Amino acid sequence: MNRNSLSIAILTACLAPGLASADWKGEAELGYVKTGGNTDTSTINAKAKAEQELDKWRNTLVIEALNTSNDGSTNAERYLANGQSNYKITERGYFFGFLGYEADRFSGYEYRATANIGYGHRVVQNDKVTLDLEVAPGARQNQIKRTDTTPEKTEDEFTVRGALKLLWNVSKTTKFTEDLTTEIGDRDKGGAVTRSVTALTAQIAGNLHTKISYTLRHSSVVPAGKEKVDDEVAIALLYNFGK
Repeated sequence: MNRNSLSIAILTACLAPGLASADWKGEAELGYVKTGGNTDTSTINAKAKAEQELDKWRNTLVIEALNTSNDGSTNAERYLANGQSNYKITERGYFFGFLGYEADRFSGYEYRATANIGYGHRVVQNDKVTLDLEVAPGARQNQIKRTDTTPEKTEDEFTVRGALKLLWNVSKTTKFTEDLTTEIGDRDKGGAVTRSVTALTAQIAGNLHTKISYTLRHSSVVPAGKEKVDDEVAIALLYNFGK
């Protein structure tokens, strides 16, 4: 187990007792594809999200892991963890703090870590749709991997983070979500990093659901030889807990 997967495993273990509390609800999903014959490939996509709604606080935790191999060689490996706490100041307005960590073995970065404090507003709230908009100043640390021609380097920069979070309950058994975030930093360092996750979830039976999602990542600044855009299409089984 490498350092990044160990970090995620430790964080998961630390959060598990709290997630078992009756105050928490959330979802865990697992997607796995294995092919044989002329091409030997396997993909594992695992995610977990938990939310806690209190009188004055709304807390959210997210953990993700992706691993793809082809003929015994790993060609995608990514780990992500973030947490956010919202303090409600009005019926729809809130201040929040956000901490995020992402490690992508093939991105050219050892890791990217962010911290932000800002304001959010629930601009739409009804039985069908909720829409949150957020803005927050903060800081980001990027650790660039060592290569044959460049040494390992750590960059610190100020950022501004914007987010859009949409939930649309299409029916009693189907929901559509869009989670869009952009972190704008120093154009001579990490630059702007945008991530969009679009998903459609449908109930199969009880707490078991199927989920189709499309994830797009764009970085305006990348290490030499790396692509600015990554995308991912996933089909997974999802289990709701605490509901």
